[in-house]
Amino acid sequence: ALCGLPLLPSLGLGRLASLRYCPAQRAAFATMDAPQDLKRSGQEELLGSIQTSSSAGGCALLDPPPLPPPASGQRASAAMFAAVGLCCVSPLLFGFSLSFTSPTQTTMEGDAAGDGMLPPPGLREFTKDTEGWYASLFNVGAVIGAFSGSALSERLGRKRTLAFTALPHAVAWVGTALSHNRVMLFILRVLNGWAVGMGSAVTPCYIGEIATTGLRGALGAANQLSVTTGIFMVSSLGDYAFVVENEEGDRFCQWRELAWCGLGLCTVLLGMLYMPESPRWHAKRGDQAAVEAALRRLRAGDVAAEVEAMLAEASPPPQQPLAAAADGSPAAQAEAGSSSRGGAGLGAYSRSLVVGVGLCMFQQLSGVNAIMMYTTKICQEANVPSPELAAMASMGLQVVLTGVACVLVERAGRRPLLLVGSAFMSLAHFLLSYYYVAQSLHIWAPSWLALLALCIFIVSFSLGMGPIPWLILAEVFPTEVRGTASSLATAVNWSTSFVVTLVFLPLQDMITRQGAFLMFGIICFGCAVFVQFLVPETKGKSVDEVLSELSRRGRRGSGQCRDVALGSVASQ
Repeated sequence: ALCGLPLLPSLGLGRLASLRYCPAQRAAFATMDAPQDLKRSGQEELLGSIQTSSSAGGCALLDPPPLPPPASGQRASAAMFAAVGLCCVSPLLFGFSLSFTSPTQTTMEGDAAGDGMLPPPGLREFTKDTEGWYASLFNVGAVIGAFSGSALSERLGRKRTLAFTALPHAVAWVGTALSHNRVMLFILRVLNGWAVGMGSAVTPCYIGEIATTGLRGALGAANQLSVTTGIFMVSSLGDYAFVVENEEGDRFCQWRELAWCGLGLCTVLLGMLYMPESPRWHAKRGDQAAVEAALRRLRAGDVAAEVEAMLAEASPPPQQPLAAAADGSPAAQAEAGSSSRGGAGLGAYSRSLVVGVGLCMFQQLSGVNAIMMYTTKICQEANVPSPELAAMASMGLQVVLTGVACVLVERAGRRPLLLVGSAFMSLAHFLLSYYYVAQSLHIWAPSWLALLALCIFIVSFSLGMGPIPWLILAEVFPTEVRGTASSLATAVNWSTSFVVTLVFLPLQDMITRQGAFLMFGIICFGCAVFVQFLVPETKGKSVDEVLSELSRRGRRGSGQCRDVALGSVASQ
């Protein structure tokens, strides 16, 4: 037994018990005093003693990383909230652009009204087949934009990249309002998607890097809140505000006038040029003066400790060859590479990639597009007096519930909301699957059951899988790879959305509606399992603490114990 181990519980350093010690380290523990209330400076002295004795005894052990200054003194300034507010115009344009085809589809296709009257000639630009391509090409542009966003944000900075996206947005919306050429409208739709893809990759990074630790969850969830608000806005304006009537009183969406609203949002987004740049982006470039200047605008109070912490996080630590010498296995070398943050590529954060990319994939594979597609039909079957109005109300409910998530995410945590949300989304899909099976067999299938399933899904998605994947994306990667990782995960998200949208209707014809919803239910259950075993809780934690938690989860999964665990002492 180690003679120093009885002291560990009183020192609050019980995690050291999992390490392997050499004789010199045991002697260091044995000769130490153990006060009941060990201060931070005492921990530093303890770590220093272990390091000195391990060097003397020739024991291979990693040097502990410097203890980061506490973040409890962070206080947000009004400028920080203004920066987040202007930044959220980008996801607002995301929702507005994504759902632009929802109120405009029938008019753009030239569908006849109930009395057989066609829309005005200037609004009929597509057929049913070509309008489908118009909607799908948006996803193609978004995938390209996600990768572009990484390169631009690393070169120009986060705020300049967000402001730059206003230009392709503006060109796309002006062209949409004026163009009568079908091919040009296709090109403009891709351009619109490119701008949205760039914004959706950079927005989570910018919010996560300027927010205080205590507000990071709520402000990060505001990203998805803005997306749902944009969806609700374009649907409301397209169905009730920008409409044109013919002599018979038929109403059609005046989508050319609706496009000018997108241009108005672009001009607001240009205000990002006057907001502070991400201090972590400056820290990555080693510009201490710029880090301090940005934090002075984003914080109310002294920022010296936070400046030091950001610079320390962005600076490459010294290499640790002894750790690899202790265990020459490839797994140990990979772990040593992950702990050496400086110059590490994205591949060094494989567990973070699994979490970030996995959540973005599950968000689109959850069947949210299928649910939204069937909202009006479900309301019709439930004998709701105005199905279209009820579908609009469901979009408004999403906005409200996502706003609630902004509060809950810092109280309940990320993991509980993801777990509960995924489980209830799975239940909603199973209920819908049963409903359609029962209808086909002419057994008990009350219409309120489908309506209940719809409500369960909307609530669960809005509180969990809607906002939280974008939030966690900014919390599981360090500054040097955050932009690249966010772009990759965003590209996967958009690619998955494109595939799901493209194959859902053929899949439904192949395995029936009940089979499709059963499949989505199984996927959502798999998402809950994924969260349970792989996703860490990130609430109130620094990036180093999150990476340490991911590393511990990996070690528990493989049954290995590595000396690199000493780095977790700093977070005690």
